[in-house]
Amino acid sequence: MRLRLVVFLAFLFCGSLTPVHAQMLDSIRSAVQVKPKFVFGLSSRFSSVDGSPSRTSKLFVGYDYYRVFRLELGINYMPNPGVTRTFPFPGDTLLETNQLTYLGLQAEYTFYRKGHWKFGFPVQVGIGSNKATERYNNHLRFSRMFMVIPVEPGLNALYYFYDWIGLKAGMGVRMSFGKAFSVLSGPYYNMGIAFFPGTLYQRIKDKRS
Repeated sequence: MRLRLVVFLAFLFCGSLTPVHAQMLDSIRSAVQVKPKFVFGLSSRFSSVDGSPSRTSKLFVGYDYYRVFRLELGINYMPNPGVTRTFPFPGDTLLETNQLTYLGLQAEYTFYRKGHWKFGFPVQVGIGSNKATERYNNHLRFSRMFMVIPVEPGLNALYYFYDWIGLKAGMGVRMSFGKAFSVLSGPYYNMGIAFFPGTLYQRIKDKRS
């Protein structure tokens, strides 16, 4: 069921891009002609691990091209592993954990910006590893590392208070290709304060100049 949901969300996202494909390419071509601004920051979101929500954080650096196209290179990691606890037999406990870490390259196209609002399509592709462990009645049965290739299309909405801080919400789907596809693939979402220290630093620098 989870695999079908992932595939459905992926097709839904790709289909939503089709009508704006030509306009998107033209906008990106124009934006990359302008000198980009350096950006960096920290973000987080909740994604699915074996069907349960688990937080993934990202530390990133990148460039913003005319507030239309954005490229980010980030380290994505789970501060805490996703835990799945089952009880195969009375009195027995099977504890499985998965902890994903990967390097990701994200491109985001802003298809709407007006006033304080911004909407964009982010797509992140990464490569990394998943640390999987299994304990049976508190006895470690195995601990292994598996290569994972996550692909994460989504949709972001942002309301700016200033150009360096605002409220952000987003959703999408993570497809984690590799041995743990069924465990680490699923929808993701984020909601909270968006803080852009790179933009704030640039504003302070310009003011002092």
